[in-house]
Amino acid sequence: MTPERTIPTMTTKKTFGYIFIVIAIILTLAAIIQLPKLFINILSFSKIFKGTLDPYHIGYVAGGFIFWILELIVIIALWIYGRRWIKIEENNVRVK
Repeated sequence: MTPERTIPTMTTKKTFGYIFIVIAIILTLAAIIQLPKLFINILSFSKIFKGTLDPYHIGYVAGGFIFWILELIVIIALWIYGRRWIKIEENNVRVK
């Protein structure tokens, strides 16, 4: 008698999980490359409260700060959902 083995099934959810992981890797690498811009943006954000910026630069700095917050949220969400969706499910097909 041969032992049973399980073959994991590839679902649409699992495929999207792998796609999310690849996109998250690309966005993470892009964020790492842009870290100096993040630090400059954080330092410029404090200038808003000192009153040394004109309205155009206040909008530019605030928009950059909002961009970084949204980018980090998207990267974290892609990692979480990608890892959650690629886990092996309990409903595997059994082959004898």
